[in-house]
Amino acid sequence: MGIVLKQSFKNTLFIYLGFVFGGVNTLFLYTRFLEDEYYGLVTFLLSTSNLLMPLIALGIHHTIVKFFSSYLTKQEKDRFLSSILFLPCLIAIPIAYFGNLFYEEIGMFFSKENPIIKDYTFVIYFIAVACSYFEIFYAWAKVQYQSVFGNILKELWNRVVVMILLFAVYLDLISKSEFIYYLTGAYFLRMLVMMLYAFNLYMPKFTFSKPENFKEVLRFSGYIILAGSAGAIILDIDKFMIPEKNLW
Repeated sequence: MGIVLKQSFKNTLFIYLGFVFGGVNTLFLYTRFLEDEYYGLVTFLLSTSNLLMPLIALGIHHTIVKFFSSYLTKQEKDRFLSSILFLPCLIAIPIAYFGNLFYEEIGMFFSKENPIIKDYTFVIYFIAVACSYFEIFYAWAKVQYQSVFGNILKELWNRVVVMILLFAVYLDLISKSEFIYYLTGAYFLRMLVMMLYAFNLYMPKFTFSKPENFKEVLRFSGYIILAGSAGAIILDIDKFMIPEKNLW
């Protein structure tokens, strides 16, 4: 059995296992251990971060998969990875600046119908950044033909963490507010674990030099932003509109 087939089988197994954990969390634990307003809040925060993530990621995770194997020497690969790794910062830093500058206005906009959102608006940005760089380092590992560990983190990590945190809420070990903060921290911890794993597989020599086809790389990333944003909108726009539905 080839490496691709072996990893495909393992990835499929972990995807189904993730469905099991996600189903238990959604159908039983969330509805019993959290009040409706906090369940709706968590759903809104995660869905909104999913809408923001493609913009921050700039399609870099797909760009790595598309172009990495086309470079024949380590020097070319290092130039490519060095030039694109920090591109998301060009979006993330301005969003952080203006988000902080207009935090009150943004918080008021999201919390017109549901005031509870205002205190947690910043979570949207942090989770979006963590998910963006997780996907980038996951792609980094995939081009080294090592996708299983990243798939475990993607499909199981957050669902298992949510289950543990929900039981912690039920047992009064943490508050519902702390549940959201710990969940945000879990996204960052997952990103860091994925980053260390990716660097362990392939550590580039960072350089300020750009690859010769850098314009083509940027063009492709731009297309992916549009495609990724469209996909995220289709999947999460209804949950993003939860506050406007006034259902809590």
